[in-house]
Parts: sequence; structure tokens; C-alpha cells
Amino acid sequence: MTIRGVILGLLGAAFVSAVCYFNDEVIRQGMLVPHLMPVVVYGSLVLFLLLLNPLLRRLRPGLALGRGELAIAICLVLIGCSIASWGLVQFLPTSTMMPHYYNKVNPGWGAQHVLETAPSQMLVHVTEENEDAVLNTYMSGMSEGKSHINFLHDVPWRAWAPTLAFWVPLMICLLLATSALAIVFHRQWVRHEQLPYPISVFAHALLPEPGMAQGGVFRQRAFWVGGLFLFAIHMNNYFCQFWPNALIPVRLWLDFSPLSSLMPTIMRGQGGMLLRPTLYFAVIALAYFIPSDISFSMGTIPFIFCYLQGWLAGYGIMLRQGDHLSVKIESFLFTGGYFGILIMLLYTGRHYYLNVFRRSVGLRSQDEIEPHVVWAMRIFLAATIAFVVQLTIAGLDWQLSLFYTCIALMIFIVVSRTIAETGAFHIGSEIFPGAIIMGVFGAAALGPKSIIMMFLLSAVLLGAPGWSSMPFLVQGLKLADMSDVRIGRLAKWVFIALGLSLLISLPLTIYWQYDQGVPNANWPRSLSAFPFENLVKLKHQLAAQGSLADAEQVSGWGHFAAMRPTGSCILAFFLAVGVALGLGFARLRFRNWPFHPVVFVFLGGHQAKMMGVSFLIGWLVKGIVNKYGGARVYQAAKPFMIGLLAGEMTARLIPMLVGSIIYLLTGQSPRQYFG
Repeated sequence: MTIRGVILGLLGAAFVSAVCYFNDEVIRQGMLVPHLMPVVVYGSLVLFLLLLNPLLRRLRPGLALGRGELAIAICLVLIGCSIASWGLVQFLPTSTMMPHYYNKVNPGWGAQHVLETAPSQMLVHVTEENEDAVLNTYMSGMSEGKSHINFLHDVPWRAWAPTLAFWVPLMICLLLATSALAIVFHRQWVRHEQLPYPISVFAHALLPEPGMAQGGVFRQRAFWVGGLFLFAIHMNNYFCQFWPNALIPVRLWLDFSPLSSLMPTIMRGQGGMLLRPTLYFAVIALAYFIPSDISFSMGTIPFIFCYLQGWLAGYGIMLRQGDHLSVKIESFLFTGGYFGILIMLLYTGRHYYLNVFRRSVGLRSQDEIEPHVVWAMRIFLAATIAFVVQLTIAGLDWQLSLFYTCIALMIFIVVSRTIAETGAFHIGSEIFPGAIIMGVFGAAALGPKSIIMMFLLSAVLLGAPGWSSMPFLVQGLKLADMSDVRIGRLAKWVFIALGLSLLISLPLTIYWQYDQGVPNANWPRSLSAFPFENLVKLKHQLAAQGSLADAEQVSGWGHFAAMRPTGSCILAFFLAVGVALGLGFARLRFRNWPFHPVVFVFLGGHQAKMMGVSFLIGWLVKGIVNKYGGARVYQAAKPFMIGLLAGEMTARLIPMLVGSIIYLLTGQSPRQYFG
């Protein structure tokens, strides 16, 4: 483990943290980190290995970066991607400031005094005296022309200080807990269960072999065929935006919408997107490296779920209704599936995890446990307890704080397991712990204050767990492990990268929002309204039932005494748990069982519809190669698939680089390219 890799990784994490919001909402050329396989990382890796590393080796062999150094750098940069994007930072400012704006434009909010219901430290301090300097400038922005505001003097940091003092320690505890947990799970998933980690396998194939400047795959003809093929398609489509009369775009989507009249049930189940799929060659290539039952499940379950949803809708049973913080059957189906997957993965590694826990509390264990894993478990336990204590001090009863924390950890663990097992880099979650707990207890058993606290926690910390640090980190740890990097020595730099990324990205995000004004439409802004919109509805409902006063007084174990679960949601939860466990058992019991319980991470959600057909094509391609070519042809086709991934990453990076140059030269937002 060399200092060059660490320095390069920390600089990369700092760079991503510094430019992420600027790229997303100032330049407005699409997200810098759109998913768990960011082109800013993997596309840059391909270009570096193609252009710069061979040049460094030619100048002096010792200048070229080796496999381990690049693996360390990638791991640390991935951490920066998780902090500065939707994984964490971009939800905090909007979720804590925008409620003040909505309170002004929605009379119902003021009538119900919903802002006063939340603890004051959870929202930015806005008063009549500072409203113009704190809120109005945040909404409209203060920059004029090409001049920008002063970072220290123009941003009202004093109004933000109490809010940041509350949220930042919570964020730190959550980051420490989930990152430590990734280190604990690493050995079990990599060595004992040997999960495929397709994205890490792709990156490792590119890394230099000993004494070389590039990976051996760069010398394979199939790699270049796949890479240049996809690169040419994307570049042609990108150039079509500038010369539409001279070039013909290559269509990367299929249109089966004329068949919609033959599938009324699927259409009623919101399956229209499945009949107009986009071909994601990166997904097709990744499907080549994972078990066939996973790719088949990912491709077929969206159709099955949309059919089931449409069939139930015909009987008046709506699985999806309301917003993401509403109590709905669909969310409990996801939660049950996540819980079933969690049970299976904990049961599979029960001996290892128990030994790690025993060692972490000073007891002897049957197996030898690496010291860094023991310390990771101690950090996880300490950070988790600190997280629960902070919530309790803020006013959320410890029973609810513990329940909330367990659901949050379940989400992060299952999402991380999914990226390790499937490579499905677009992962959304329909699970918001606040809404799940409300469905279990009922609004009258929780009270308005507990509800709004959990809703705000969900909006800030779990707005998009598919971008969180833990799934990024498990990929980086696998890549480092494959490159013979000692995980114990890397772990301390992981925690430093977490702190560095948070320190840079959070103040810069707030700065750019005061400079440019808050974005008019994006997911963080939309989500910021949901907690209080739902609270208004719930307070009206409780007042109509005559139970609002009692609900405001309930506390401690009284929450359990007053429980009124939503029956349909609880039934959906246990049904999903049973089906997920059944799928897992059948997969172990029957050799050719076609379905995998990981489908409960996606079901019929947006990401499932988006990637499902591509996974199905990947499953079909792999099946044909294995059946008619055998193991030899299957191995020979791997460089082609790696080439497809490299071509995809490089071709999507170049428009970002060109767009940044255009903005710096002209000050105008570049044209976005989505393929």
C-alpha cells in the first residue's frame, strides 16, 4: 500500500466532493454521480489507462501507477461520490430550508402549525427579522451575471449553525456505522460466499498487471471490438445533437407500445415503461458475469409484478398510492422482501458474524478474526448507539429511535448486498422508515412530533439509499482485495475520506444554493415537502377522529399500548417475508430454480422497469453462449463484455468533459446527453 494511491484517492474524493453540486445544478449537464457505477470514476480509469499510464511508464517505469495504487484510489474516490451526491449531502439543505417556503405558500401548513411541531434544531432558524437574508436569498440566489457571492460573508452561516450542529453528528454516526459494517461483511461476502461483484471484476480486469501499464484485457481483440463498437454508437448519437442534419442517430430503445392493447392488465399495473425499454449495454454486459437465475429474475419479475398490480387494481386494491412517505401496501412488500433477504444473509454468515461480535466485546471466538474486523465491529456498535442516543436526546423516544435505526441499517445492508450480487447499479428504495413505523403503530399511537421527526430523518438520511456510502464502499473493498491491498491498512483512510468529503461537499452545496438559488425541480426538493404535507393530512385525520390531543401526549411504552397497525400493510409484509424466504430456500434446494429473492429490492419499481429488459437480454446472451459454445467460448467472450463496459463508461464521460469546457468558455449550460 503506497502513499501515491492514498494521495490520489483523497484528491479524487475531494475533487468529486467539490464539483458534484456545481456539475449537477450549476452547469446542469446531468448528475455527476447518476448511480452506483459513476462514469466520472470508471470512465476516468479507462482514459487514464489508455492515455496517461503508458506515457508515464515510457518516461520512467516507476512513474506508472500499479494495480494496488489504482484500487486504493478508486475505493476512496467512490466514497466521495457517495457523500456529495444524492447519497447524503444534497438532501440536507433543501429538507431543512424548503419547509419554511412551503409554509408561506400553503395556508394549511400554518393553520396546523406543522413547523412548530418539529424540533427547532431540525430546521434552519428562520425568523421575520432574518427571513430575507436566510430564506429569500436561498430561493432566488444572490449572484449577478458572472460574479459569485462571497463564501464567508454572504452565506448566513449563523442561521445554519444550530441545524448543522444537529445533523452533522447524526450523519457522521451513520457514515461510521455503515462503513464499519461494510468492513465486517467484506470477508464473509468475498471469501466465504464468493459473491460475483461484477462491477469490481470489470474494474479489476482493467488494472495494470505487474510490470505493465495496463491490464491484460487491453491486449485482447474482443475487448477493442466491444469497446469501439459501443463508443462509436454513443459518440455518433452525441454528435447528432450538434449536427442533426448530417448524422443519423442510432436508436437505443425498443418500442412495443402497439402491443399495449393486448396487455391491459400490465398497463393497468403501471407497466407501460416495460413496453418501451432502453437498451443499457452496461447492464447486458454485467448480466454476463452474474448467475443466470439473478439476471432472469431481474428481467421477468417487473412484468410479473406489474401484472399482479394491475390484477389487484381491477378489484380496487391499490398497491401504490400517495407519495413516498405515505403508508401504502407496496412499501410493506418491499420491506418484507428486504427483511427476508436480511434474515437469509445473516443466517448464512451466522457463525462468522457471531465470532466477530464475541471478539469485539472481549470474548473468545472459535475462529481467528482479523483485528481490523474486530475494530470495525466496535466502531459499528459505538456509532449505532450514539445515533440512537442523539435521536433520543432530540425528543424521539428511545424505543422508536432503536426501531428506526434498525430499519435504516436493514436498507443499507440489503442495497449493498444487491450491488455485490447483481451489479444492478440503479437501485431505488420504496422504504422510508418513518412511513413503515407509522403503518405498524398507527398515527394515533405515535403522535405528531414523533411522526415529523422520523419523516425528516427519512428525507435527509434516506432520500436515496441507492447512492449511499455503504454500497459504494463494498465495491471498493472488493477491488482492493482483488488487487492484494490489505483491508486493515486501507480502513483508516476510508474513514478519513468520509470526513474529508463531508467537510468539503456540505458547505459548498449550501454556498452554491445561495449563489444560484435552490433548483426548481429535482428529487431533493420534491422530497422536502412530503414530511409536512403528510403531517397536515394526519393532523386533520386525528382531529376528525377526536384523538389528536391524546396522540400528542403518548410517549415511551405507551406507543405500543396504543398500537393500531394497518392490517393490509402488515399482511403484505409477512407475505413478502414468506415469499422471499421461500425463494431463497427453493434456490438452495432445486438445481434449476429460476428466481432469486433479490427481486424484492426492485419488484415493479422505476429502476426495475428501466433495467429489466436489458437484464433479460443479458441472460439470453449468456444462455446461448453457454449452450452452443461451452465454457471455452464463454471465457473468450468475457473481454468483449468488458469492452462494452469500458466503451460505455468512456463515451458517457466525454460529453461531461466537453460540457464542462463549454461552460467555462461561454458560461452557458451545455446540452445534456442521455444516450
